[in-house]
Amino acid sequence: MSSRRRFQERHALLGAVALAMLVSTVVFAGCGDAEVTFRTRPPVGPIASSVHVAVPVGSAATASAASRATAATGSVDRITATYTYRDALITPLAHLYGTFLDAFVIATIVNGNSEPVKVVVESEISGFTDAATDTITISGGGTKEVRQNPRLTTAAIDSLTSQKEADLHVTISYLDAGQRRTIVDQTNRTLVTSRRDFPWTINGMSQQMDYDLLAAMVTPTDPGVEQLIRAAADFDPNGVMTSGYDSQQDSTGTVSQRIADIWQAEDATYKLTYISTTDSFASTSSQRIRLPAEVLQQSSGNCIELTLLYASAVEALGMQPSVVIVPGHAYVAVRADDTGDSYYFVETTMIGHDTISDALAEGLSEWNEAQAHVAGGDTDYGWVDISEQRGRGITPIPWH
Repeated sequence: MSSRRRFQERHALLGAVALAMLVSTVVFAGCGDAEVTFRTRPPVGPIASSVHVAVPVGSAATASAASRATAATGSVDRITATYTYRDALITPLAHLYGTFLDAFVIATIVNGNSEPVKVVVESEISGFTDAATDTITISGGGTKEVRQNPRLTTAAIDSLTSQKEADLHVTISYLDAGQRRTIVDQTNRTLVTSRRDFPWTINGMSQQMDYDLLAAMVTPTDPGVEQLIRAAADFDPNGVMTSGYDSQQDSTGTVSQRIADIWQAEDATYKLTYISTTDSFASTSSQRIRLPAEVLQQSSGNCIELTLLYASAVEALGMQPSVVIVPGHAYVAVRADDTGDSYYFVETTMIGHDTISDALAEGLSEWNEAQAHVAGGDTDYGWVDISEQRGRGITPIPWH
């Protein structure tokens, strides 16, 4: 990963997007009576509406996720069946096959008879998924296609800390007087990737469409994230954590308060620290990314891992996070209210040795540099609005 640019000169907010806000300081007691200062009205930079229009967005159209292999064709009683399947199942995105990614198994059945027939198609990755089953009726002389996506079980996702070879079993049969007659019964080798392997390029997808899939690794309902929020309540002056928005441009300071509470809990309770990894964060490769609960368990994370964790906690509290992607780096934007375009920018790699005020100032400085590139859709720049992606159906990876 490239330099974190922590010691860069702070830049003034670009005049076209400046938002004048008064700044006051509040002091909170942390573990061992340590004091942390943060801005209740930190430097918040509005993202002009044109940015959201200019940033390339994904669509519900499906795209490839691996090359397809064609299995042998079977034919019984003038009923012919064949199927194709994926060479690999991408675990963190497995629940999105059939919507944002093309189907894992595609079977085509041709009925050469004059009478209709009833056909049953079943597919399963043994030991990893539940079985997918479809029963269809094909008219005389007709052809039908069946798309299936066997879903990984929670136990399988939990076990997939590294990629594993697996067997895909597909059976296609037709019902003859209520009895099944097998047309195809075949087992093929496929690959199930680690839940930590996120692909930065996917066939048929633009770079921004691929970035949008990061929303699957933001996990607000994970028990580990819920525990982080509970810990954050201990650092709140009122000892509680509220949800959602209650003012415009965070005039009451409740958003910045929760931003600080999360930071304090990550620092004092979980003792998180930034640790760079040698894995590539490039648009031409995959990267091993631990999920938020794993980052908490191991008290460390790289830039994208810390960003996804922070975004998970923010989303769990009813606020709207976005992930900002720049060449070699990522950080968090937190919307200040639910109607405007003002955001707090948090440089999450500063956890463990800097205050939330420092992280906000650095995040804003980084955004000032990145904004024009993000708006222009420049290579290796991106903006992932988590709330927007949820609305499109990109839900969190179903584990734990």
